[in-house]
Amino acid sequence: MARMRAIRSGFALPEYVREIGTTYYDLRMLRVRVSELRPDSRDPESLRAIEDALTPLALDRLASIFRLPEGDYLLIFRKTVTDQVRTVLVGLRFLTSDDPLTVHFGAAVGQNNPLLTWQDLNERFNDLRELALGYERLAAARAEAAARRDGTRAGQAKGDAARALAEAEEAAHDDDGTAATDGETVETTPAERTGARDAGVPAPLEWRPLSPRAAPPPETAAGDTWMVRPWDGGRSVRGGRQPIDAEVLDRLENGLAQADLSNHVRWQRVCAIVGDAPPRPVFTEIYVSIPELRETIAPRIDLAANRWLFQHFTETLDRRVLSYLNREGVRTSKDGFSINLNVQTILSDTFLRFEQVLAAGTHGTVVLELRLEDVFADLDAYVFARDYVRQRGYRLCIDALDANTLKLVDRARLGADLVKLFWTPDLPARMSTDEGRALAQRLRAGEGSRTVLARCDSPRAVTLGQDLGITMFQGRHVDDLQDIIDAAVPTPDPDPDPAPAPRKPRR
Repeated sequence: MARMRAIRSGFALPEYVREIGTTYYDLRMLRVRVSELRPDSRDPESLRAIEDALTPLALDRLASIFRLPEGDYLLIFRKTVTDQVRTVLVGLRFLTSDDPLTVHFGAAVGQNNPLLTWQDLNERFNDLRELALGYERLAAARAEAAARRDGTRAGQAKGDAARALAEAEEAAHDDDGTAATDGETVETTPAERTGARDAGVPAPLEWRPLSPRAAPPPETAAGDTWMVRPWDGGRSVRGGRQPIDAEVLDRLENGLAQADLSNHVRWQRVCAIVGDAPPRPVFTEIYVSIPELRETIAPRIDLAANRWLFQHFTETLDRRVLSYLNREGVRTSKDGFSINLNVQTILSDTFLRFEQVLAAGTHGTVVLELRLEDVFADLDAYVFARDYVRQRGYRLCIDALDANTLKLVDRARLGADLVKLFWTPDLPARMSTDEGRALAQRLRAGEGSRTVLARCDSPRAVTLGQDLGITMFQGRHVDDLQDIIDAAVPTPDPDPDPAPAPRKPRR
């Protein structure tokens, strides 16, 4: 049994190759050519984020991962967990979405491209062995050069030189602060390092909610929205309520200034789901339950009766939410988070103060969700805000689209990273029309990997989304799946045995 880090040095590859010399037949190899990305996608913060995304595969015994001298990552795993690996690639595309090469993260298995090289080891094991031998020769040459430079006697065996260099590199990687796991180690046996775990259960999300998770919201009329998001017309109007006007808005804003938002802040994961793999969180949305907030501060007011006053109300709510997050602290997971904002909020001093309190390095995983009608209400303001936040490393998502609006949106021309399509029970029927088939073709051609299918309340939603090439999902059905996964992950022993017995793959 060896003690090893989650992501190992490429100079540890020769020893690993010798260990799997008789057991490699059902293994697959994937080389992620990070060295081909643009320099700004390979800075220390970006590399740390990439390693954070890859590490759960190793900790869950799904893959053995090596950091190669060229700057690439090599993943070796059983073919049965390929879908789990592909869910991680979805997250990597999100982390480095500004780089044009990241489109290849969504390529099919076996479809080699400038970023990904897939190989089945039952056919290409000799290629892996030659790669490992090359690193062994390189380690020996470095050891010999160091010996000559220091005036010491050379002659270290190639295997010993590679082993020593791997240990030195891993220790240095931990010391310089760029290691994704901060030197975290896992106990493994050679069999476990092949990723032999049968049931691919991902590690639980390291998210800590800003407030305790609320009970399911009370039953509401169909179509009520639970988020700080779009103008939904009359769908959220309830009978017997006074329409909002300027005088009522002024009272509401005063009440909002005094309201405790902690009871109304909610969070919901956006997860990658590929094939039959379990969902893996990509980021988590922070939002406020407007119906619950309305019942608290204005139970007899119809907030949606006037579109522009409602818009003004949500801008005020944006500022309160950002102030709340500034005060409470954004306790994000490594997977990042999203918030719903108006364009004018991004241009406000409140947003500048919010940005100042964000931890260094998190901007690459913060998504700002904007409503389409807000974008087009003042396109010049949107372009200015978009350019500003993209320079600061934020991601942009056009929120709350349906089949009719999605077909009109050119995400690339708007400069957005993602769009969010809302699931409705009639969506399959809409996609079967002539216009729907054209939209489906566009999604399958690549836009699906930039689309989040939200409000998924049944397996039908995920099935349709996957058929359309969509890989990111959000909604109560996804929450239920993730809760099952989290419940299946054993709680770690807080005081483990210093010399534990070899672990069996979890099932």
